[in-house]
Amino acid sequence: MKLSLIFPSWHNEFGTFKHAAKKVSTFPPLNLCIIATMAEQLGWEVQVIDAHIEQLGNDSMVRKVFEFKPDLIGMTATTPFFYNTTRLARMLKSGLAVPIMVGGTHVSILREKAFEDCYDYLFTGECETIFPAFLKAFAAGERNPPVSGVMMRRGGEIVYYGDAPLADDLDKVPLPARHLLPLDKYYMGTLKGRLNYTSLQMSRGCPFTCVFCACDLHGKRHRLRSVQSVIGEIEYIVNELKIPHIFFIDDTLTINRAFILELCDEIERRKLKFSFEGSTRANLWDEEMVKRLKECGLIRISFGLESADPKVREIIKKHVPLESYAEANRVSNSLGIETINSVIIGLPGDTRESIGRTVDYLCRARDLQHITLNIAMPYPGTELLKMAEAGMHGLTLVEKDFSRYHRYESAVMEVNGISSGELISIQRKALIKIYSCWWRFIPVLKRFGISTILFTGAHVVYSLVRDALPAGPRAPRTIEK
Repeated sequence: MKLSLIFPSWHNEFGTFKHAAKKVSTFPPLNLCIIATMAEQLGWEVQVIDAHIEQLGNDSMVRKVFEFKPDLIGMTATTPFFYNTTRLARMLKSGLAVPIMVGGTHVSILREKAFEDCYDYLFTGECETIFPAFLKAFAAGERNPPVSGVMMRRGGEIVYYGDAPLADDLDKVPLPARHLLPLDKYYMGTLKGRLNYTSLQMSRGCPFTCVFCACDLHGKRHRLRSVQSVIGEIEYIVNELKIPHIFFIDDTLTINRAFILELCDEIERRKLKFSFEGSTRANLWDEEMVKRLKECGLIRISFGLESADPKVREIIKKHVPLESYAEANRVSNSLGIETINSVIIGLPGDTRESIGRTVDYLCRARDLQHITLNIAMPYPGTELLKMAEAGMHGLTLVEKDFSRYHRYESAVMEVNGISSGELISIQRKALIKIYSCWWRFIPVLKRFGISTILFTGAHVVYSLVRDALPAGPRAPRTIEK
């Protein structure tokens, strides 16, 4: 039997920032590759289409799927791009009478609200624990197998057998079928140049409670693979696939210090030569550990700064001292490790003054090399969404169309008198101010390249000028459902 797995294209939705998004956010769809491995182990022939990396529109994707002639189709998408996934599913249904599965964080949270009629199966949570059983039943001709974690329809009614268990032993989750991806197309811009890379996950679950994060798909309990499991995958990536750079996609890379140091020892013992990066909390970053990571190939680390205003940080439950960021960035820079600091504006409790304080802090902090400046988005499953719906901390939810839930060039909440349009304008002005600091030019140039900087910068300036002109009638944006 044949299985098509599809990750639709999305970066064009970022408008002005689409070139930058394509260069820094093009991650291999490991979730699809893991279930592809499970299918291959059961004798299925599998096709994985990363339409984003292959720059395929919906028509091109439909042709590729039709040519493959699958018996089953699987799709995934994040919240802002779910409408496009649904549109593609309808296109596939109109020309191919094949059942379609959908999964991912968005549908796991919304469940029946996202169970559009173009989907035959909706998978919730971590489907690795039940997917082989589902495939075996499907191959045997069962179209409504009694498998937990899967919504399906029977006689017009939704049938659900309860949630699937989490994968307690992550070592039993098979390695992703990376061989089904165009690996030579995945590149990441760094201070070391643009590097061919892949991603790797060592853990699941996050014990922290930041209000803007929807991480309940993997639960609050932090689960780690064994060092031997991780090092085996690293060896395969470096020695067999010849990929020189790895992006560890764990929520908090250094949450278990002993594990990280043991992993470093094993990397050194096996003489593995590669570069890598990840993200962590600034208060889980000490000089001794960073030196060890540097020796083993670390070239970049990301910290979630979010806001420099103490009151806002308390509201969003970012319980990391602000001083930790200055020290974490200083230590990293002293060792030649590139840093990225993520910031969000429009958070609960934000005012023009608090945002101004954050931007001023960023313009003074020379150890903060690269800043990602996002607009707060109340994604499904977050405490932030509940706050916005309840009008807490000055928030007002003004847009429920998920296709507009982008962190750049879009705002769906107002906060303490700051309109959504003003938040977008503040974001543009802040980015210009932050990146006008001369010491940031070289790091950004190395990461994005001159063409992306010029294109994005010109469009940001154009948008600011356009917004300053008298408003005329504009055609409404329409989204094909």
